[in-house]
Amino acid sequence: MSTPTNQQAYAKTKLLVEAIDRRDSPALERDFGISSAVADEIYESIDDYFDKGTKISIAPEEKAFDSRAQHRPFIDAYETDGKALGLECVLFANGAPGEAILHLEVSESNGQLAVYYKYIGS
Repeated sequence: MSTPTNQQAYAKTKLLVEAIDRRDSPALERDFGISSAVADEIYESIDDYFDKGTKISIAPEEKAFDSRAQHRPFIDAYETDGKALGLECVLFANGAPGEAILHLEVSESNGQLAVYYKYIGS
């Protein structure tokens, strides 16, 4: 197992957030192993932070890991003990940074990337 690059983690996270924004439970289960019960919890968290109809996304890749423009990067990446890349991602609402932060891990094994959803907090 090796630690994924920021670019690999960004691409996988973007797909995850797009599926969350579409409320696409089958894609969350098929592509990320997120059960329908956990997907429902994710949607509840999103509803707590954002108004109905808000477009949820993450920062553009060119700005995502850069902390020069603000106190911390929009996506804070750190290596975990298990060679996974931990991510704390500021969720954007209609293109602007919001309060909600998506916490997850991305790992690579046998050339395959896997995402482990942890929680959404602030």
